[in-house]
Formats: sequence, structure tokens, C-alpha cells
Amino acid sequence: MRQTRPTALVTGATDGIGRAVSQRLAGLVDTLLVHGRCPESLTALAATLAPANPGTSVVPVVADLGRFADVERLIQRIRTIYGHLDILVNNAATVGQHSHTLTEDGHELAFQVNYLAPAFLTAGLFDLLLVARRGRIVNVVCDAYRDVATFDQDSPGNRCYNPVVAYAQSKFALVAHTASLVSACSGTRLTAVCVDPGFTETKLQRQSFCWPGGPVSAAADNVLYAVTKPVHDREFYVQGKKIVQPLSEVLQIPVQRQLDKVTGEVLDMSLPWTATGPLRMGA
Repeated sequence: MRQTRPTALVTGATDGIGRAVSQRLAGLVDTLLVHGRCPESLTALAATLAPANPGTSVVPVVADLGRFADVERLIQRIRTIYGHLDILVNNAATVGQHSHTLTEDGHELAFQVNYLAPAFLTAGLFDLLLVARRGRIVNVVCDAYRDVATFDQDSPGNRCYNPVVAYAQSKFALVAHTASLVSACSGTRLTAVCVDPGFTETKLQRQSFCWPGGPVSAAADNVLYAVTKPVHDREFYVQGKKIVQPLSEVLQIPVQRQLDKVTGEVLDMSLPWTATGPLRMGA
């Protein structure tokens, strides 16, 4: 019986780290779903990747992660066509505007794109990941999350909006979310990691920080390492290619439960990784 290669989804694939990761994954998977907001950019990316990787089906998928309706359509499209998803790379990210900007769903822009949308995607595709031969969720984060102690944008000290702080809070939430997934998926074939690929010369980096970044190729190599490395419980935070200890706050069960509670309420759904009892793997 033919051993099929994995199916993968990379968000934010048309530029920067996501594009470079897609170029690396294209030769390793049977089907590569490349996500972006702009149909023309996705078509151009697929036209570049497909000829260089004739054994891989490159599928452009369009969605604005700042719109829950778009994320829902993306989930339904994937669920309709594919019976499993082996790799989910939540890479897409943004920095908030200088003034406090809400999405049409009523949430701060960076928090929705950088955390709520990845959590929504993960929840909506969770069973497809769970039945994969070796499912892997990779959440791309930034060590700037260590500069904040909470994901709560209404906490004391955060009354004055700062886009860099909002970005850090969204990444704090994503790291805590990953820690929650690690615990929930213990004993299954599904694993979750987060990776800080390092400060990288991208549009987001130039928007957010004043110092120069490193090459995109090195960052993409770090993300690919997180996709392929063996994972052991509690060794889920990858910085470059090293396992490091995350901030202690993200490991606290009350923090994870509060985040899950808020996330479930915002998305108006029961999060599959919070279900009581052991998660069930597919055959």
C-alpha cells in the first residue's frame, strides 16, 4: 500500500517567513494549502511552487483572518475536501494600528489575527489533525511575549493602547494556548509546539521594532525544524532550534483555563481540546 506524504496548511504564506516555509514544505508533502488574503499573490505563489515541486499539489486558499466569517469558510472548505490534516502552521500575524482598531467582529486587530483566528482554525480542524498519522500544530510566536504578563488587554496598566504591547499580548495568548494543547494532546498522535524563529527582516518586523532583523531563510529553517522535530511533553517552546523554558505564567493551569474560557465565549463554540476525558484518536 502506498505511503502518502502529509497534507499541510501554512497561513500567511505569500510573504516573509510564511512564503519561505511554504517553499521548504512543498517538497515534503503531497498537498500544500497556502493561505493569504490576496488571490493574485496566492496565484503567483502557486505558479512558482508547483513547477518546482511536481509531486505536490499546491492549493491556494483565501481568507482574511481579521474576519471570522472568512475563517469559517476556510475551515469548511478544508473539511469538505480533506479527510485529515497533518501539519498546521499558524504563521500569519499583524501589528495593530497606532490607534486602537477593532475588527468588524469587535476585537482588537492584532489579538484577532494573531490569536483568535489561529485558535479558531485549530478548533475547526482539530479532528482532522487528530486522525493524522502524526499531526503537528506549529504556532509561530515572538519572544516579545515575555514583556507582558497577561493576555488581558483591559488589565490595569494597559489603559493606553500601544500596538507593540497588543502584539506581545496576542503572542502571550498563543504561547499559553499552545501549552494548553500540549497537555490536552498528551497520549495522542497529535503534538503542538510554538517557535520563535528570531527577529527577521520582514514587513512586520519593520513595522514593529526599530532594530534590523536576520535573514528570512534562517527563520524559515527554524520553523521547519519545529515542524519536524521530535516532541516530548513540556518541551514545546522552540527558540531558533533550541528548546527553552517558556514564561512560567503561560504554564499556569488557571491562566490556560481562563484563556480557553474567553476563547470559547468569543468564538461561541466548545473548544475540542477542553473536552473532559481523553481525546480519541482515529484509526
